Amino acid sequence: MVSLSPPWRIGVDVGGTFTDVVVADCNGRLVVKKSTSLPSDPTEGILRALATAAAEAHLTLRRLLSGCAALVHGSTVATNTLLEGKGAHVGLLCTAGFRDALTIRRGIRSDPWRHRDPYPRPLVPRYLRTPVRGRIDRDGQEREPLCLEDVARAVIQLRRGDIEAIAVAFLHSYANPMHERAAREEVQRIEPSLPVFLSSEVAPVLGEYARTSTAVAAAAVAPRVLPYLAGLERHLADEGHQGPFLLMQSNGGLVTLEEVARNPASLLLSGPSGGAGALRWLAAAVGRNNLITMEMGGTSCDLMLMHEGRIEMTDELEVAGYHLRIPAVDIHTVSAGGGSIARVDAGGIMTMGPDGAGSDPGPAAYDCGGTNATDTDAQLALGRLRRGPFADGAITLDEQRARHAIDTDIAGRLGIDTVTAATGIVKLQGQALVHAVEHVSVERGFDPRAFSLVAVGGAAAVHAAAVARRLGCRQVLVPRLAGVFCAFGMLNADIRRDAVRSCIELLTDEFLDKAEQAFVSLESEVANALARQQLRPEEVLFQRTIDLRYPGQQATLRVPYLRDIAGIESAFESSHRALYGHLQPGSRPVAAALRVSGSIAPPAIPPPPPAIASSRSPRPKEHRDVWMEDAGSATGVPIYYGPDLQPGCLIEGPCIVEERTTTILVSPRDALRIDGSDTLIIEIDAMERRSADARPHEVAL
Repeated sequence: MVSLSPPWRIGVDVGGTFTDVVVADCNGRLVVKKSTSLPSDPTEGILRALATAAAEAHLTLRRLLSGCAALVHGSTVATNTLLEGKGAHVGLLCTAGFRDALTIRRGIRSDPWRHRDPYPRPLVPRYLRTPVRGRIDRDGQEREPLCLEDVARAVIQLRRGDIEAIAVAFLHSYANPMHERAAREEVQRIEPSLPVFLSSEVAPVLGEYARTSTAVAAAAVAPRVLPYLAGLERHLADEGHQGPFLLMQSNGGLVTLEEVARNPASLLLSGPSGGAGALRWLAAAVGRNNLITMEMGGTSCDLMLMHEGRIEMTDELEVAGYHLRIPAVDIHTVSAGGGSIARVDAGGIMTMGPDGAGSDPGPAAYDCGGTNATDTDAQLALGRLRRGPFADGAITLDEQRARHAIDTDIAGRLGIDTVTAATGIVKLQGQALVHAVEHVSVERGFDPRAFSLVAVGGAAAVHAAAVARRLGCRQVLVPRLAGVFCAFGMLNADIRRDAVRSCIELLTDEFLDKAEQAFVSLESEVANALARQQLRPEEVLFQRTIDLRYPGQQATLRVPYLRDIAGIESAFESSHRALYGHLQPGSRPVAAALRVSGSIAPPAIPPPPPAIASSRSPRPKEHRDVWMEDAGSATGVPIYYGPDLQPGCLIEGPCIVEERTTTILVSPRDALRIDGSDTLIIEIDAMERRSADARPHEVAL
């Protein structure tokens, strides 16, 4: 039990399998709880998780919420709305002659070898895309006045289709939004209650398809997400919460519900982006700035790279096959979670995923109705996970059910034993994780050997050492809060707003003068947006960046903006060489966009003070047989209780450490130590290096 000192802050991360809650009081004391998610009623699931956290602190739910200075919420509701095809019925107003932009897309296939795979159906069917006369050119000049009669006619026609929201995407509105704004006024004059989303506000960038797709996505998720969030805010208020209710955005920053209503698409990476705040906190605590996180939960695995203390950002996302342009932490997601389902296909080949068991019914071991063999079932069958209560008692793991599922789905069909089948499941999952880490590192010009792997989420730490070894990483870091990493990160996230202005101009001194004026305007836009959230503009920290590319090049690279052409070019060339391996000598970059982010830091949760090294040797609480990848079956492997391991401890593998929110596997070749920041560190191949150092060195004669 933990005694909290008010005021405290609460982070709530609703995932596909678990809902995580972290409470941090004014002295940095923490309460951490996990509860199974309730997809049928996320609000009820959140209140249930908060009630368990309150009980941990000897508080009622009302007392916990009434003493809360701010509650931060991140969820997958917006993402799942698109993934499950449950978006609202949306109508689109588009420029006459450009009715089929959503169908034509960009004319690019991400995988050219799968040219027969159909694209996902457009979020707006053709009969609900209504052309409107009027034209703005690429320079922002009006070539043809907007026809308001077309707009009025379109609204009446779309209303017959029972639409719930309207998206407006006119040609070149990023350069001049006057026609889109006039269209919104006309729509609201006719149908005041109908929500309208403008592409010039949601995604004011070049690229007709992506800008239209983003506006449509915002309109599609709004009638589903906004009522849920408003209802959750009311429920929390009814239970005693009077402080700010903040939402995690895709850009890794926080925003109020009133502000997010302007662009609900900004919540599409709401949950995973919370890891950015936790990663910055961890980097400061352990004194490392080259980190790769592998955040593996029950449904998926999210990967993020920090290079020299900087987490990469992007504004090009793909969700459910739809291209979107919203500022976001650069997160790569793969369908490799603890609930990933293993199968044998018609050719007798074992496969993993991409679908998972989720929390309902969950893996077979959960005994909640699931019958498919999953990664969790394999880990349990191999002795890596403990039978019985798991995740603070939220679920119970049944080994017999896990083995039965593996025998039925895999072993029986392949004619192999249970352990061999479970081993195959684990190895397949591990290989998928290796490829995922290579995607965010090697494919982007980074050598993974220069990074430490951070294993977070409930399921990552049993795979992390094997993945690190294959990539050449020397260390795996496992924070004490690994299983609630994103929820903790939400308490370390800034309140943030981004603004962008597209352009296509050669990088010259004249351009820098115009860019300075544009940056001042963008900073004013950001400051006004933060002021709407009752925040003081003088506290805002602004950051300027610029998107560059060579003439004729399609892809852009984002670099910090310096009022110095030589410095900007040097940063661009360094990034271009790292990513593509070459430069274009004598070619000056072209500016494609100017960006400003404004942020206000939250009250800091300080890293733990350096701890005094423990002089006592930890004792395992038990021993059990565990299958180890390096040694096959290992008997009598020591099992340690995580809280018993204090800074200064050093344990040689093989062993298993059971923390409250995750399980850590240390192979016979590795060693585990606890550093001064109370972070668990797996030293890869430490035992082999120690043996090599102990051997006498040969002297060449």
